Amino acid sequence: MKKFWHVFGALAVMAAPLPSASAHHSFAMFDKSAEKWLEGTVTAFQWTNPHTFIQVSVPSSKGAVEWSLEGGSPNILSRNGWKRTSLKVGEKVKVLIYPLRSGQPGGSFVEVHKADGTVLYYHA
Repeated sequence: MKKFWHVFGALAVMAAPLPSASAHHSFAMFDKSAEKWLEGTVTAFQWTNPHTFIQVSVPSSKGAVEWSLEGGSPNILSRNGWKRTSLKVGEKVKVLIYPLRSGQPGGSFVEVHKADGTVLYYHA
């Protein structure tokens, strides 16, 4: 009977719920209360797991500033109509983002407006 309780205890520990695997991919670094629009040129579109990234060169009074914009996984974006070919280097875009809380040139993209009128949305 003693062996039963050891085995039962081990099985109970293994069956216990684990913390979410997505916990280490927090979006807490973005300020969702401060939406910001950027206009610039796509310099890279990374269709990678666990998160996609859009690099956008945005003109400023001090010269162009490279913004790194993070999005969801390719799986999430695919469900919203995105493809790995949705953005091309050199395209002009207007992007709605949640900026980084740090003030650095980065954020989480919410929607992308292309010059041809196409609008791509990111909804988790």
